[in-house]
Amino acid sequence: MTEITVLKANKLHKDFIIYSNKVINNVNNTSQTNGLEANIEKDYFCDSPKFNCLVAEIDEKPVGMILYSKFYWANDGEVLWISQMYVEQEYRKYGVFFKLINKLKQENKDIKIVSCATGNENLKMQKILKYYGAKEIDLKFYYKLLK
Repeated sequence: MTEITVLKANKLHKDFIIYSNKVINNVNNTSQTNGLEANIEKDYFCDSPKFNCLVAEIDEKPVGMILYSKFYWANDGEVLWISQMYVEQEYRKYGVFFKLINKLKQENKDIKIVSCATGNENLKMQKILKYYGAKEIDLKFYYKLLK
């Protein structure tokens, strides 16, 4: 296998990012919306992106991604929020996830706290997060669409 390259997502990665989001929603059994697909141009491929995205490539083919942003949590200060993490099934166990995480850390050296959420059904991701040293916290997340 050739080297894994991690880079900032560009327009060539658009379909992969949208596809990855749909797979993640299926695994987490979350409601399907087309929010990312409908808004990715104005929210990411613009002058002032609302989020960041790293893509891992092998032979110039996207095989994994991390979509993230920053927010402020009163107890901890600035937090890097990982919204999406995905690696294609056939490329798992090749170090793609760790390459993505290492690039994320390299580009966000000032961040001391990283947070994410995963569905109760997504046991694989929970196992990976625990292996990586993440601790589960006892919070419930609520979601309300503002109109």
